[in-house]
Amino acid sequence: MGMKKLLLVLGVTLLMVGSNLQAQSFFTADDHLVNGYARKLAGLDFEYMSCIPGHRSSLLLRANNGKDFVEWETDPAPVGIKQKYATFVWIAAIGSSPGRARMDLAVNGVQQFSFFTDGRPQWQLNGNDGWVLQFNSIMTDQYGDQHGYMILRVPSNKITAGKPLKLKVTGSEANLTSWYMTFTKPVKTGVTLNAFPAILKNGAKKQQLVEAAIFYFGNQVEARIYANDKLLVTTPLKFGYNTVNLGLPPVAKPEKVKLKVVAGDFAVSNTVMLNPVRKWTVDLVQHSHTDIGYTRSQTEILAEHLRYIDYALDYCDATDTYPENAKFRWTCEASWPVDEFLKCRPASQVERLKKRIAEGRIQVTGMYYNFDELPDEQVLAASLKAVGRIKAAGIPVSLAMQDDVNGIGWCMNDYFNQLGVKYLNMGTHGHRALICFDKPTMFWWESPSGKKLLTFRAEHYMIGNTELEIQTGDINKFKNNLFNYLLTLDAKKYPFDEMAIQHSGYLTDNSPPSTIASELIKQWNDIFEWPKLTTAVAETFFEHMEKDHAGEFPVVRGAWPDWWTDGFGASARESATTRVASSTLSANVAGLAMAPAAGIKLPAKTDEKIDLAENALLFYCEHTTGYSESVREPFSQPTMEQRALKESYAWEANRRTALIGEEAMGLLQSMFVSEKEPSLLIFNTLNWNRSGLATVYIDHQVIPRGKMAGIFSQDGERMAVQPVASRSDGTYWAIWLKDIPAFGYKKFTVKAIDVPIAIADPGLPAAIENSWYRVIADPAKGAITSWYDKELNLELVDATSPYKMGEFILEQLGNRSQMESRKLDDFKRSPLDKVWFDSMVKGEIWTSLKFIGESSTTENPKGYSFEIRLFNTCKRMDIACSMVKKSITDPESFYIAFPFSLSDGKHFTEVPGGVIETGKDQIKGSSCDWYTVQDFTAVRNSGAQLVIGSAEMPLMQFGAINTGRYKAGAMPQSTHMFSWPMNNYWVTNFNADQRGGHSWTYYLTTSDDNSNSFASRFGWGCRIPLLSRVIPGGGKGDNVWQGSIIQGWPSEVVLVSAIPSADGKSVQLHLRETGNKSANLDLMLGASGKKIKVTEVDVTGREVVNGNSKIGALESKFFRLDL
Repeated sequence: MGMKKLLLVLGVTLLMVGSNLQAQSFFTADDHLVNGYARKLAGLDFEYMSCIPGHRSSLLLRANNGKDFVEWETDPAPVGIKQKYATFVWIAAIGSSPGRARMDLAVNGVQQFSFFTDGRPQWQLNGNDGWVLQFNSIMTDQYGDQHGYMILRVPSNKITAGKPLKLKVTGSEANLTSWYMTFTKPVKTGVTLNAFPAILKNGAKKQQLVEAAIFYFGNQVEARIYANDKLLVTTPLKFGYNTVNLGLPPVAKPEKVKLKVVAGDFAVSNTVMLNPVRKWTVDLVQHSHTDIGYTRSQTEILAEHLRYIDYALDYCDATDTYPENAKFRWTCEASWPVDEFLKCRPASQVERLKKRIAEGRIQVTGMYYNFDELPDEQVLAASLKAVGRIKAAGIPVSLAMQDDVNGIGWCMNDYFNQLGVKYLNMGTHGHRALICFDKPTMFWWESPSGKKLLTFRAEHYMIGNTELEIQTGDINKFKNNLFNYLLTLDAKKYPFDEMAIQHSGYLTDNSPPSTIASELIKQWNDIFEWPKLTTAVAETFFEHMEKDHAGEFPVVRGAWPDWWTDGFGASARESATTRVASSTLSANVAGLAMAPAAGIKLPAKTDEKIDLAENALLFYCEHTTGYSESVREPFSQPTMEQRALKESYAWEANRRTALIGEEAMGLLQSMFVSEKEPSLLIFNTLNWNRSGLATVYIDHQVIPRGKMAGIFSQDGERMAVQPVASRSDGTYWAIWLKDIPAFGYKKFTVKAIDVPIAIADPGLPAAIENSWYRVIADPAKGAITSWYDKELNLELVDATSPYKMGEFILEQLGNRSQMESRKLDDFKRSPLDKVWFDSMVKGEIWTSLKFIGESSTTENPKGYSFEIRLFNTCKRMDIACSMVKKSITDPESFYIAFPFSLSDGKHFTEVPGGVIETGKDQIKGSSCDWYTVQDFTAVRNSGAQLVIGSAEMPLMQFGAINTGRYKAGAMPQSTHMFSWPMNNYWVTNFNADQRGGHSWTYYLTTSDDNSNSFASRFGWGCRIPLLSRVIPGGGKGDNVWQGSIIQGWPSEVVLVSAIPSADGKSVQLHLRETGNKSANLDLMLGASGKKIKVTEVDVTGREVVNGNSKIGALESKFFRLDL
């Protein structure tokens, strides 16, 4: 057979023409060709383009740490080979663009060859005993990487007949991302006949398209193709991959056609089933995916996206004379660049943009950035301010587009409804994630309050690039990819004849636009009657679907948690800083809102200061964390630059938030006259009377060192206090403050008193207890073995659990690739290496037990601390943790165990916009292995509730450690919880290591009140700080001791935020109802009793037509208070 052997690949559907002259020299008469890939043994599965259209599945390795490898088997070596060589051939690709690196090939466990990722399209290596390794590229991709055939020649006398070869390629320790791929499609004898869903124009004679796909290794030969034994076409068969398009009469019902291919002395027959062609319309929706970073420094991204809008306008001009369906169209994925474009471009350029928007050639969408679930609901609300500015400029915004991220905050549903955004396009990404629904699905997404938003779970946001390869401009490659995709939709029973395909100008995030799709469609128009292709903005598809099928879409109610939130754990310190800044900003801005309500004039540009703090939070919460190679190149210049810039947004948010707080307190202190003695002013920015903890710094001028701080209410009651840290000029005091009025204030007197200050006791007691709880700690674990509720008569720790409450669990992975494959089967979990009891402190607020530990992941000695704080002032316990993290890039994480025991308990979690029963009240396929907890999570049964939260660390797992489970619709297996403070499991974007000091605290309580309202008040009360200011004495004082600045609040509503207008004449409230019952907003000024005019507004502050002052059950809603 030799040169004349035909090798045909099943399932190949795209034309690829290499250099025929080069191809002729691949083989000689000395070669007996054998399929070089038959079965995977080991390696990372990866989908990528190849030189053989339609072949996308591969095994991938990189030359990073010297441990990465792929291994596979060939077909068995044939018996009785007469040629000199058994020549094994497989499809391969070599990624040299990151740099030159060595790859080692072993055969049956013996090292045979080393080759390099050096970009050469052809090379040959001569080994020992006549072995030869050869690579021949037939395609260079857009990155300059080579794709082609790998050829291994083994002397026939060196093989074992009937046995396969085991081939293993290992990457060297080059610390590069240079890569090698073996594509996993076996080369097998046969022919592929593809009945595509297409009608060829062919003049007046319409024909149904069938493609014959042939892999051929040999000199050119004539091939004859017969249909039902009638000669249909004669065509030259060239070396490599060949496709022949066959036009057959269209069928009205399923019909079998027998096709035969004859080439030289080879003949093969097959039968193809022709089905009536489905009349598809395909909308090509071009956009640029906005990553702030990843592909390049964050400092470059805005300039690029502004330029892209300019180019989009030029491309509209350039294609004005094209057929209507081929004219350039563009969707601005994020509103951020458009908002900035309106600010910085000349009026004439802005008018060009408005003109093209009015024509339907360009569309502006409603998401400021693509967000995961790190931002709280008030931050997500702030992100929509840009939409208000864009709409005010006369530009419509009726659709929101969230791309890449595979979930979205549930609160956005209510926000979009109020804003007039009718549609939501979710271009989700399945990397390390499950995707909701088994196919692209249009549905009515229902909010907690019952509002509905027409939502499309689209394909990957660049499926037009990753699968259809639009960016190549190759009509043959594109058509076959598209036909195969449409056949897949048909097999999945996609119900509609129209489909939207998102794509970018090129196969990269932050891609510039291009007119390639327009050029393809012009060619398409000449060839095909069906499918119909058109460029489109995103809204077009929604409008067609709503018009023709609105009543057919299912209603889906539930949150949409995001699988990628585990990445927060790779930047735990900055994520914690951002969360604290967010909750503190909510309090501080509400403090500013109190000022005009109390008759105090706001300084100029206060609104700009709020915007700057919000913008810093938005930049940090945008879904991109860092450089694309941040894990594979953890200390490279791009990684370090993007990491530093990303982290700076967290600290900028923290700084600006603090300055707003100072401005708020500087204004509010003017409400009071100094008392004779120093005084402490406390402001409660939540809308219910509240007792809680505040940490206040008091100068030694007021409370001398060594003295106890006495904090007294107007009636002389002393508040519980406890020192927590000291500096040379003052001390930080924890103060338990009672009964601070709703959205109001309370004044206390401050004086030094001679009361003993609690000191550390080195003795570990058998138990610590207060009026509500008894707690027993295990000194060997540095954790809690028993937490007993005296009121409920319940033991709250599961004694059967292998972990104690608060126990530290280090998890170390054998590799990161298992998570890439959505599994976890190579790991080790271990406790702290050392634990010892440090001290007990009996304070007025809490009694604490402190343990010290050491671990291989901490900088030792004393790298970790765990402190149990049992409150004496209320039914509450805190657990305070701190660690000094060692810089480690190997994959690792740790958990803090909370094995709660509550019979028949169910989990409930507050997500942005509401409370869900965990695992149940969410779209199936959304993240159920871990969750981003906003202010609290709880376990409840019919008679009790246990509530826990953390101001800093949001990631929690429920029922068990679920990392790597990836099971759609999974419910918690038990009432256990596991906090997940840190991990570095990603292979891209997120940090590879963490280092230095971290601290975080959990707050816990229990009650026989199992309502959402109870849990909400506890969680929000712990996380939203009380505002404080110490005023020196020496004055005459006044009789202003406490009061509500605004009163009349509904009982089961949470005040998410209160933001003053720039002129100080009004305040915008953001409220969320938690008790599942509607309420009316009937507010008045606390000082005068004057009723406040309440006007319903949308999230941007625009008045709602026919609005009212009611908030519906579980609704998120916005109101303006005219002061």
